Amino acid sequence: MTKSHTSPRPVHGKRIEDTIMDLLEEDPNQESQLISKLELSHPHLKDRSLLYSTVLKVLTSLELNESEAMDVWNTVLENQTKLSECLKRPVGFRVALLDFFTNQNQKIKNPKIIELRLYSETEKLILVDELTRLYNRRHFETALLREFKQSTRYNLNLSLLIIDIDDFKKINDTYGHLMGDEILKQVASKISTSLRMEDTACRIGGEEFAIIFPQSNESQALKAAEKLLEACRTIQISGKPVTISGGLVSYPEKVKRCEDMYDLADRALYTAKDSGKNQILVYSNEKRSSLRFETNLELFCVLPNKTIRSISKNISITGIAFETEDDLSLNDSIPVLLRESDSNHEINAKIKVVRKQKIGEKSYSVGAEFVELSNESQTKLADLYLLHQFKAKSPMGAVV
Repeated sequence: MTKSHTSPRPVHGKRIEDTIMDLLEEDPNQESQLISKLELSHPHLKDRSLLYSTVLKVLTSLELNESEAMDVWNTVLENQTKLSECLKRPVGFRVALLDFFTNQNQKIKNPKIIELRLYSETEKLILVDELTRLYNRRHFETALLREFKQSTRYNLNLSLLIIDIDDFKKINDTYGHLMGDEILKQVASKISTSLRMEDTACRIGGEEFAIIFPQSNESQALKAAEKLLEACRTIQISGKPVTISGGLVSYPEKVKRCEDMYDLADRALYTAKDSGKNQILVYSNEKRSSLRFETNLELFCVLPNKTIRSISKNISITGIAFETEDDLSLNDSIPVLLRESDSNHEINAKIKVVRKQKIGEKSYSVGAEFVELSNESQTKLADLYLLHQFKAKSPMGAVV
């Protein structure tokens, strides 16, 4: 995935906080020069006030807005000069900083001296999930808000992926919780090795994970999500692949507020699970809902040299899922006939294979999208949906 040239991140992909830690380790007594050094590593950063607040957050753990942070920085530099003159010897920036926050602006009332790197490592223990070694939900919420603020400030793309291990309860029930934990660790490992350094991966509960993609639009993040989907399929349990489902949403394409990002990605995840699993769906803000229902329609795929028959698992006006013993190729475009036995509805269409998974010795689970579906055929599908509701005597369908 490409990176925007207006990004506040350095070329090598580190977060600003990590760069600050490295600079402080190189020369711990030159804090006052941090801003100029950071500007060199972030030449395209237009608003340097962000650097002041970030440096002060690393040094003090205090959350200061950009304007306040700049005022504090300049005041501390003045305080450093005065203290040096009074003591007739050089006084470090951090000493002046501590004096300011304990004696002048009492935001720190009971300070503790600790090695900065040790504090950073201790802080990570609080923010990291013990089992998977990914960040936890507490860090996820903080990181998402931080990245969203940077994205809005610098007009950058931002994407959020929420994923869930398919049939995880069945794995626990069948193989035990120790195996369940092992699967969680393996999925977390695939996540870690599939992402860029600047992406943030978190375990946010149970078998659910969240991945924040800074500077990534919808198509870029979807490409990374599909790569992760393929990586997880290599995990085996009793000879069967472990699969995941995911929901993706992107700023500013589909969402405008930070507080909506998780909810919309979760909606897309719900639809991915409800429409066959083992797939990544992008959130759609179209007002028209997509009717999806489980029904056993006869499906005839007209291939160049033969016609194969199957039974649909579920169907909507956008696509269909079915199983077949024929090894269809991805992106194959196939004329099909759908037939509903009770109503004698027949629908002609053309589908494109977009997902294929081997589920047995000679059997494949196939997901396909309609590439040709007339208005008349869409009406017939809606009629079948109403018929299915009547049979089930309960509302069905999913809306993204």
